[in-house]
Amino acid sequence: MMQQTTIIAYLDAIVSEGTFTQAAKSLYISQPYLSKTITKLEEELQTKLVERNRTPMELTYAGERFLTHMKKMQNQYEDMVNELTMITNLKYGRIRIGVHPIMGSFLLPLILPKFHEKYPGIVLKIMEQDAKTTEMDLLENKVDLYLGMMPIHNEQLSYTMLAEDKWCVIVPDTSPLYQPGLKEIEKFPYPLNLLKNEKYVLTTSQSGIRKQANEFLKHLDIKADIVMETQNISTAAALARKGMGLTFLPKSALNNSELMDSYNIFYIETSIVRTRYFIAYSKEKTLSSVDLAMIDMAKELMKAYSDSI
Repeated sequence: MMQQTTIIAYLDAIVSEGTFTQAAKSLYISQPYLSKTITKLEEELQTKLVERNRTPMELTYAGERFLTHMKKMQNQYEDMVNELTMITNLKYGRIRIGVHPIMGSFLLPLILPKFHEKYPGIVLKIMEQDAKTTEMDLLENKVDLYLGMMPIHNEQLSYTMLAEDKWCVIVPDTSPLYQPGLKEIEKFPYPLNLLKNEKYVLTTSQSGIRKQANEFLKHLDIKADIVMETQNISTAAALARKGMGLTFLPKSALNNSELMDSYNIFYIETSIVRTRYFIAYSKEKTLSSVDLAMIDMAKELMKAYSDSI
């Protein structure tokens, strides 16, 4: 029998594409080769795996169960490889980390350089994508760990809390809330309801930071006057510094050295929004030594960051 990964890829392609022709295209192989391979596999198993007379084509019940077992066997094989990696005492290995692009830009630099310094033989693969995709990839074993921001609601995932961050607002000199000459990050000095008269530059609605901003403003009964949305928190912050409007962001997303020549940065003490970071994994996954090393280092470094703010 051919390799498990190849069988899984072929059957998954047939299910997703619906025809041998389209499946073969997606796999970069010829249609006759794919058809012949599946037929040979069916003869070997003495079981029909694919309903060829349906449009789109489907797996038979036997085909579905076969694919399920093949994936379980593949997961068991990967668990074995993880255990062997543990034996080598982290001298080599691989870890796949899912993270939202917005968060990756400021959280990964806090963790990955130190991890790479300690474990130079571990290959780091970063998957920058939205939270929903990363959660599905965790369950399908396409990523190992998920670095994210609360809340998390998927009951099939376990998570470890890493740190809590300060919730900040950039106030440009175009705002009446701006205080000239202020060069330090200080507590927001006004009643929070004064934020209702401001213009805002915010991240797009899919981001965790935007969801927190929405929750915060909704609690204050403020309908935000949003002049621009961007997918990148760094872009939102840069535009806020240049006077286009206020923006909210975690303290860890700020630059290491803020000039504050034409803008203020305030932190907001509130129970409405709590910026908390976590690292998550599937409850069905056996954590490898590489996974555990990453979780431990992330906890250590994020705690040190949290204690410093």
